[in-house]
Amino acid sequence: MKTKLAVITLASASAFNTYAQSAVTLYGSIDGGIRSLSNASTAGNIIKLSSNGEYYNNRIGVKGVESLGNGTNVHFQLESGFNTGTGALDNDRNLAFNRYSIIGFDGAFGSIDIGRMPSLSCKIISYYEPFQYRYVHIIPIADATAGNANGNTFGNPFGTLGGTRFNNDIQYIAKIGGLMVGAEYSFGESNGSTKSGAAQAIAIGYMSGPFAIGGAYTRQKPDVSTDGSGDFQSQDQITFGGAYQLGEVRVSGGYILNKADSALPTIDYASKNVWIGANYNVTPRVGLTLCYYFTSLEVSSHEVAHRNFFILGATYALSNRTNLYADIDHAELTGIAAQDFNRTNQRGISLGINHTF
Repeated sequence: MKTKLAVITLASASAFNTYAQSAVTLYGSIDGGIRSLSNASTAGNIIKLSSNGEYYNNRIGVKGVESLGNGTNVHFQLESGFNTGTGALDNDRNLAFNRYSIIGFDGAFGSIDIGRMPSLSCKIISYYEPFQYRYVHIIPIADATAGNANGNTFGNPFGTLGGTRFNNDIQYIAKIGGLMVGAEYSFGESNGSTKSGAAQAIAIGYMSGPFAIGGAYTRQKPDVSTDGSGDFQSQDQITFGGAYQLGEVRVSGGYILNKADSALPTIDYASKNVWIGANYNVTPRVGLTLCYYFTSLEVSSHEVAHRNFFILGATYALSNRTNLYADIDHAELTGIAAQDFNRTNQRGISLGINHTF
């Protein structure tokens, strides 16, 4: 009898292990660099060590997936950002997992994720942003992406919805061949109102061979008060763009329009970002990216500031995981974006090394 029970137990365990296989992966990226910027403020120039990644944001994370059979799995991802120079968290709210904190299902029906994650706006913009969210502290696109990661006001002269992530988010994505469609809802969790603090978005993208195109629409109503008292402001974003690979050259361009209401019915705000760029693989080890970004801020349909921004970036692959990088960039600012004569022009240079694991 004991022998029969042991055989049955071992067979059941073997069948269960075959049915539910799991894998956990530790991964990350660390970046160390130096940046020089002229006219950084009224005080003048600045030279600084990269904090949480000049080229590619620092991160350390763990992700796992467990097969449930029939092509279905459950997965999770936890990811945190950190400061190279100090080892501290890269956010001022002490979020342990400020980059990802999700659990979800994946199968023939698509994927459903719950938690804190990049917005659909962020994901679709990666289809046609030449730098693929590199140099995010220099290039204006990350700040213009929909989300509630860093605040939600239009106080920045170039306009921001607080990108690039949503808290308390449910996100659905389905992929059929090269086609991707998505929808998300971020719960506002505000007493007495389901709309206050909430966000909704839809996105569609298509990527096949050398061609990529996509777009997304986001509607959100964040609390823009400085003391958290509940001044909820309606904000809308639309973005679209595309890219095409021709041999070793990839050309891409895109557009983001952010609009926000104000407490006064005669005043509204709008920020626009337009860009075009090209990536060129000079050799298997050397890559160049050149891009132009135009950003403007409008108040009641009148432009009050704009910036022309040019950037040339280069990478040299020491290995599959380690890159040396450098960039030269130039910004021309007008209106309230300039603030004073000393900031009508800015020139920046970055040098560093990045390693992923």
